Amino acid sequence: MSKTSTLLDLVCAQRRQMRLIIALVIAMGLFLLLSLLFVEPGDRSYPILVIDIVLVVAALLFFSATHWYCTKRAMDD
Repeated sequence: MSKTSTLLDLVCAQRRQMRLIIALVIAMGLFLLLSLLFVEPGDRSYPILVIDIVLVVAALLFFSATHWYCTKRAMDD
């Protein structure tokens, strides 16, 4: 087995925990959307809010794509 295949096996073994992580990332995104109501461009905390939104969206995309791939891989086996 190659190192990539071994790594994918280890990641896909955590598929059940990925659902929890996706739920937490969605909750963090909802809280960030709520904070958008109180922060305006030009505030000192606005750049931090933008960085947080980028990180939450990237995490959601990464874990959703990984969960989808692992589910597809499990169905093919």
